[in-house]
Amino acid sequence: MVSKQKIRRKLAQADFTDDVMFELVMSQLEICRKFLKAVLPQLDFTKIKVVDQSHLKTDYLSKAGRLDIHCTDAYGNQFDIELQMTNEHNVAQRAKYYYALMTNHMLTAGENYQSLKETYVIFLCPFNPLVTEQQRAVGHYQMISEEGDYLNEDPHIDFKRQW
Repeated sequence: MVSKQKIRRKLAQADFTDDVMFELVMSQLEICRKFLKAVLPQLDFTKIKVVDQSHLKTDYLSKAGRLDIHCTDAYGNQFDIELQMTNEHNVAQRAKYYYALMTNHMLTAGENYQSLKETYVIFLCPFNPLVTEQQRAVGHYQMISEEGDYLNEDPHIDFKRQW
């Protein structure tokens, strides 16, 4: 059993980059609202719901995703805020997977695809996640018709270098 004194000492040494501290800070409604407004100033965050450590899974055999901070605004748009301290060279893939998991949980059976809301994935990293070991930039995708019209919204995946 860990003593209370040891826990206090660990908390005293923790900063924003500690998993527990990050969740404690970002799960505070006003702090999370201010952060989202700073990152996405064009959006309205008057009413948001914040859930820390949200687990999403599509079915029994699929890989689950654990979102650090999962928010929903008054319009049903979803936001995932992730703190990634180590470069495992998979941030783009993880962002795509989390984006898909959140989108997958938006519709119920028989619901129209036009009911899908916006989904945002935001990673905070002390490294540049846009450069892989082969020095290629990670891009984004859009569906474009032969006439040049955009057929979908661009996935909202944001990488913010923390320091």
